[in-house]
Amino acid sequence: MSSGLFSIARSALLAHQTALQTVSQNIANAQTPGYSRQETVLQPNTPVRFSYGSVGTGVSVTTIIRKRDVLLDDSFRSANTLAGDAGMRRDLMSQLESVFGEPSDAGMANALDQFWNAFSDLSSQPNSLAARAVVQQRGRQLGQLFNDYDTQLTTIRGSTLERLDNSVDRINALASQVAELNVRIVGSESSGNTANDLRDARDLKLDELSKIAGARVVPQPNGSVSVLIGNSMLVEGDTATPLTVQFETPNPLPSTPLTDVPVRIRLGNSLDRLAPLAGELAAQVTVINTEIPNVRGRLNAMASQLVTAVNTLHTTGFTFTGSTIPGTAAGNFFNAGSLGAPVSAANIRLDAAIAADPSKIAASGSATAPTNNTVAQGLSLLRSKEGTVTWNAPSGATETGSFIGFFRGLVTRLGIQTSSATDDANVAEGLTDQAELRRQSVSGVNTDEELVNMLRVQQSYQAATKMIKAAQEMLDTLIGLA
Repeated sequence: MSSGLFSIARSALLAHQTALQTVSQNIANAQTPGYSRQETVLQPNTPVRFSYGSVGTGVSVTTIIRKRDVLLDDSFRSANTLAGDAGMRRDLMSQLESVFGEPSDAGMANALDQFWNAFSDLSSQPNSLAARAVVQQRGRQLGQLFNDYDTQLTTIRGSTLERLDNSVDRINALASQVAELNVRIVGSESSGNTANDLRDARDLKLDELSKIAGARVVPQPNGSVSVLIGNSMLVEGDTATPLTVQFETPNPLPSTPLTDVPVRIRLGNSLDRLAPLAGELAAQVTVINTEIPNVRGRLNAMASQLVTAVNTLHTTGFTFTGSTIPGTAAGNFFNAGSLGAPVSAANIRLDAAIAADPSKIAASGSATAPTNNTVAQGLSLLRSKEGTVTWNAPSGATETGSFIGFFRGLVTRLGIQTSSATDDANVAEGLTDQAELRRQSVSGVNTDEELVNMLRVQQSYQAATKMIKAAQEMLDTLIGLA
């Protein structure tokens, strides 16, 4: 009898010692990112059967389970994917919006206004060299502002490409780590135990993959997971297929060099672009392939059509040297570009003759009337002329308007997109936080609850020690009788 009591008490001591270790592990990792609360599962040992009934033989630890809900994980990762996409889109669109910094005295709207004002002043003083010098200065400033905008767009594109490369490198690293953890988990669980800590480490990497790339997770019966990006398999068992970033050269090639060569993401040896993209990866590719080219396209349309409109009017005018009549036919005000290098925001500049000598700026529309101002007046009226800028969007839509109206539309559109991205990011981050709270309600560690569990297990452990003392006293009594 006493040996049975000793055995039962010993099993209780060992079982509750394991339970106490589990509680201690939970408390120690309460603030560890990705840690899932663990729980010791106890079960009674197989009883011994006698003629008068079954007698228990103690308790044992069945397993230590990891408190995790797959559905809550999926919910969190779906929200995390949306938050990654919206947050990255907000950040990148904010950068694009900051290029223009409107409204501002140093912005394009003010520069255009001053440019037309300079021609208006020239029309009031058609013989004034000083007025021509102001026109020259305003034209140079306007061209430089276009150049600066284009440079900033190129800088943002370069930094976004670098972000994209870093994202792809991180995805490949995480995919390799998940594949390695799959191997370790399958090996560790082949004996029937659950590799709780390894699964926590893998889930932490899967959470990060969901934000960067919108990864979807498919658990497998052997304990491994398959990871999908788009409609393609990124990780399957112990194999991770790497992603690569490639420039996608248009076919046929355009007649002029393409500034914004689109990029595509490829998986392994596949020649097709990875689709559909999600998470931060989707936002980066969209900004590189769509948003930056669209903004640059609108600026190029403005620059090109500004040059065409101003040059067309300016070349109808005449310039005069002293009192010499007739005057000399005026040349282009802006550089007209060439077939291989058409006018764009990147290269718009004054014609070389105008840049060197403001007296080459025409105000008169008559070869015999130096005080005529029809050209200068016509140029100042371009300020409000509708339909002077037209841009055909890749979607097939046509945008048109006056120079200032078209530019304001560009800035307004960027502002709306940025505001929408900010709102989307706020909503997505709120949904992610809520999903994480729901998940933490199951897998998170509540130190107050763990302390209560510790006291409960401790009391059971102390009771088992008292049971050993009782068995010892019974044994001593039997020995005394002998």
